[in-house]
Amino acid sequence: MADSLSSAELNAVKDLLVPLALKVGSWARHEQLQHFRGHADLGISTKTSPGDVVTRVDVEAQRRIAEELRAAYPAFGLLGEEGLTDFDDTDPVWVIDPIDGTHNFVRNYPGFCVSIGLVQAGESVVGAIYDSASGGVYWAVKGGGAWLGDERLRLAEDPPLSHSLLTTNFTESVRDHAAQQQFFARLAGASAGVRASGSAARDFCFVADGRVDFFWQFGLKAWDVAAGAVIVREAGGSFEIWGGGEDWLRAPQLNVAAGAPRVTGEARELAAGFGLLDRWARP
Repeated sequence: MADSLSSAELNAVKDLLVPLALKVGSWARHEQLQHFRGHADLGISTKTSPGDVVTRVDVEAQRRIAEELRAAYPAFGLLGEEGLTDFDDTDPVWVIDPIDGTHNFVRNYPGFCVSIGLVQAGESVVGAIYDSASGGVYWAVKGGGAWLGDERLRLAEDPPLSHSLLTTNFTESVRDHAAQQQFFARLAGASAGVRASGSAARDFCFVADGRVDFFWQFGLKAWDVAAGAVIVREAGGSFEIWGGGEDWLRAPQLNVAAGAPRVTGEARELAAGFGLLDRWARP
């Protein structure tokens, strides 16, 4: 394992990631707008289900991100949604979701995100997420706080579940999982309301900036959460993995929860009652 990166090294990583997420995200947004103006083809195809799609923009965005990261840090590993697995036992590891919320992207539904995280020794230590709906970049460095551009993000409230606004997204795994469906019904019924954005990365950012109090989702992957984990934590929130095994970077599915500490604790207790805590961790 490589020595832990210093604060100065982590900040140098952040200085690379924030403009990179903005540059690639702005390019992807331009391509999206060109498509809906009739000037470009997104090259849409389906991966595993009608709701799981990929476009030429996903593939090209990942290529652009990986190229710059490799050039700047050739010894670091790489993991990306679009078939990029180049890390084995390498540490640290870049974890890339080039377009999170691709179905939003192809429908011009706000919004999609570009998410880039750095993981060392199993912990998310730097993250940057471009939000196409606002054009801003959320970012965080371990020990350095969470930010939206130059604005510091801190959770101002710690409400109970009954006063909390929740958000989630639905994956194919939930369709055939009775306990997860029952958990949703109980949690939603006990809350102040539930929303669905279509992008896990965006929901992590909304937890960090206080727009929602709690986010959970079953069936995610490492690239969905690597950047969001450190952003939520550094804003003062809780980030937990409820299921997915010890090696979360390689896990076929991750069940995650993030939010203000009080509501996260209440949701965790409820999840335990439905047998949904295969593993409880804070990466």
